Amino acid sequence: MSCAQSNSPAAPTIPQTVRFSADMANPWRPLNDGVMGGLSEGDVVMHDTSMSWKGQTRLENNGGFASVRAPWSHTDLRSMDEVVIRCRGNGGPFKLTLETSERWWMPYAYASFSPSEEWQDITLHAKDFAWSQAQMGDLKTVTPSRELGDVLRMGLMKYDGTAQKFDLEVASIQFLPSGR
Repeated sequence: MSCAQSNSPAAPTIPQTVRFSADMANPWRPLNDGVMGGLSEGDVVMHDTSMSWKGQTRLENNGGFASVRAPWSHTDLRSMDEVVIRCRGNGGPFKLTLETSERWWMPYAYASFSPSEEWQDITLHAKDFAWSQAQMGDLKTVTPSRELGDVLRMGLMKYDGTAQKFDLEVASIQFLPSGR
């Protein structure tokens, strides 16, 4: 298994925040299992202060996932200790994904969360993140200081082996360093 590692000298020590809004320079886009023959659906609507993502996962044709992904970029999350997601929704659980390779079959880091229908701040700890790979499933836990120096793409995913409707509204995702 090959996961991105960084030898950069210093990790960022200030929080990094993704704030969703209708005027985002690079809005997130849906990517569903149709790329592999599945029939799941998921659409995104950007609001003044949030992003709504709604759809339905379906299991026909070996499907079962819907996702929304950020544009490709380079983000250093080596100092990540916690992630706070301001959200509301139903139909979870959902996954926050952190990709370190542009190859779909390579492992990605993820942590699962289940929001309520009321706005809330959900905290994910670094120890909650694990690696997952398309054909191998869950692998080892993530060590941000060694493996998240170059996150190429973030995303949200509905992928839990169920066929169901879902909706998730997210105002922000904040990556908090240790010792803040």
